[in-house]
Amino acid sequence: MKDQEIILLGDPVVYRDDLKGFDNVGVVIKSNGSSLKVLWNDEHHPRTEQYERLRVASLDEVDAQCRMIRKDK
Repeated sequence: MKDQEIILLGDPVVYRDDLKGFDNVGVVIKSNGSSLKVLWNDEHHPRTEQYERLRVASLDEVDAQCRMIRKDK
């Protein structure tokens, strides 16, 4: 089984680096098993997202309010 990051309520998240075109930072506001409710930048209503499509945002990404593709992975 592949190692997965643990994502908790209140965590800042971004889409995984292999998913192109999604650069916003969001915050997890609710968990529903394999899916998460995420409130993305500049949105007023959360979206349901699949756990496997997200990763925890780095502090640099939170400061910049956008995803930064990791070159080391």
